[in-house]
Amino acid sequence: MKNVIKTDGHNFSKRAKTSFPGHFPRLIPTVALCFTLAAVSLTGCFEPQVQQTVYKETSDTIASVYSENDVGGTGLPFGVTLQVDPEVLVPCELERVVDGDTIIVHDPDNKRLRVRLTGINAPESVLEDESKNTEEGRDASKFLKELLADVKTVYLEYDEGRYDQYDRTLAYVWIDTGTTYIMVNEIMLATGHAKPVYIKPNLRYADTFRLYENS
Repeated sequence: MKNVIKTDGHNFSKRAKTSFPGHFPRLIPTVALCFTLAAVSLTGCFEPQVQQTVYKETSDTIASVYSENDVGGTGLPFGVTLQVDPEVLVPCELERVVDGDTIIVHDPDNKRLRVRLTGINAPESVLEDESKNTEEGRDASKFLKELLADVKTVYLEYDEGRYDQYDRTLAYVWIDTGTTYIMVNEIMLATGHAKPVYIKPNLRYADTFRLYENS
């Protein structure tokens, strides 16, 4: 018969109990937990970490948000149709939205501009006389704020008239979706948050805006 060396597990258990009287049963869960934590830590060291998706550019964010809003079948967000030559656009840093047809921007010279979206008119929402503000105006303002929530740069296109009687800058405001530019003025019309207005000499897109008269 071959000699077989056996580990005297029973004797070890007895010795352990003798060495740690009354504590041995309570130590078992603690030891098990230590082994489990060590195994988890080592596993994390060798498995590849899942990387979160981070948008590197604002246009990527805009594209992801607006791509789900083609409600007009044109292939463009919100069913808009107008396109523009990027060469005529002036990039400006968006500061904030005032209401449904007015925003604050900083032009390339860092001049602060109060921009009135030309060719449209949204209901009132920020007048000092609260009685003149409307629920529709508040909805329009909220919509525009959400529309531009992830936008850092807007692009202004000027028509013949550059300023109104209140010295506000008149402009068509465009945003970059990552694949093309879409006009905020038209979006406000297409979604029913504003109505078209026709004030000479700024009639460049009057024919298109007229299509939204009954929106």
